[in-house]
Amino acid sequence: MWVHVTPPDRHENPETPTPENQTPETTRAASANSNAWRDTALGADRAVRSGVDRVRPYAHQVWQKILPLLRRLWLAVLPLLSKARNSTAGRRVEQTVGPWADRAAAKFREQGHGGQHRTQQPRLRAMKAGAGLAALGVVGVAVLSVSTGTHDDVRAAAHVDDIPASSNQAGQNPADLFDETPDDDSDEDSGPVPGPPAKGIDVSNHNGSVDWKKVAASGQNFTFVLATDGTDFTSPKYAEQYHGAKDAGLLAAPYHFARPDESAEAQADKLLKVADYQRDGKSLPPVLDLEVDPSGGGCYGLSVPEMHEWTDTFTGKVKAETGTDPIIYANPSFWNECMGGTDSYSDHPLWLASYGVDEPTVPKGFKDWNFWQYTEDGSVSGVNGSVDQNHFQGSVGDLKKLAED
Repeated sequence: MWVHVTPPDRHENPETPTPENQTPETTRAASANSNAWRDTALGADRAVRSGVDRVRPYAHQVWQKILPLLRRLWLAVLPLLSKARNSTAGRRVEQTVGPWADRAAAKFREQGHGGQHRTQQPRLRAMKAGAGLAALGVVGVAVLSVSTGTHDDVRAAAHVDDIPASSNQAGQNPADLFDETPDDDSDEDSGPVPGPPAKGIDVSNHNGSVDWKKVAASGQNFTFVLATDGTDFTSPKYAEQYHGAKDAGLLAAPYHFARPDESAEAQADKLLKVADYQRDGKSLPPVLDLEVDPSGGGCYGLSVPEMHEWTDTFTGKVKAETGTDPIIYANPSFWNECMGGTDSYSDHPLWLASYGVDEPTVPKGFKDWNFWQYTEDGSVSGVNGSVDQNHFQGSVGDLKKLAED
């Protein structure tokens, strides 16, 4: 049924201002009322903006301190999720959760129309991934106990990005990560320095001249530079590469390729003579590069005790001259076979070579790795051709502490 409604007569309410009944008094009153509302609104707006301006610096400071912790927590969780997902239990969970998420996605698609259908897809994918990750997180710890294996062989390729911070942070009070200022009255270690993990390269005469400014601009923080090999080889590019890297702001370490079938003392003397090592805060400890015999493989015809004696002589002489334990470079298979998995060098920083794995296997005798050479086929601006790439298990601040120790 249609009903006609007559609009009210504006003359029936003479108090309602109209063009016909407006007076100067009513006009001024309306204007004053409007100005009062505007002044109130502007005052509220200024108060809000002023409050935001006062809070913003403090919020920024808090976020800057929380961000490194969040990053470290995320990096610590990544290996757990990766192992859990690739395990048998993880695949079962994914197979269980996947169909459920697909059914949920199908229901949402049935409700979508036109452009809405297209905008829903990222959310559906995020829902599916989130459900899978949540389920995997629940079983992650249990999966790790049965899914970890050994990868003693050095692989041929690698594809990694960020890595977790050092395991010695377990159980640490998260608030301690925010304190970047050491106590001058205490000799105790102030703990890990917050920040993203440091990364670097290692070079030799085969890499030729390097544009270290480009290397530094690409985000590299440190480098290892071949200085000597055996008793009779000195890299002709060492001085140029080593000092060029330090001048560009990178931390640098000289390394020596060991030949245990030749005099350990003579090789240590040669490294110390060529390296020009100085405790200047820019130099990482010298490196002893222990690898299989390049001439025929194996342990240079030496027994495990003989390898220990040779290594003791070399590292002892380097420490006596520099005051610091040299870094040990090795891969798991060499260390277990030729060094017998000894823990005699567990106080030395470990530079571990392991390619093609999400996380390297630490050789027996070491608690953890400090540096990880994860590929020999990397590409870095400033270096012609392929170059070895490395991660340091810690921040740039932690790396500087190692250079200063």
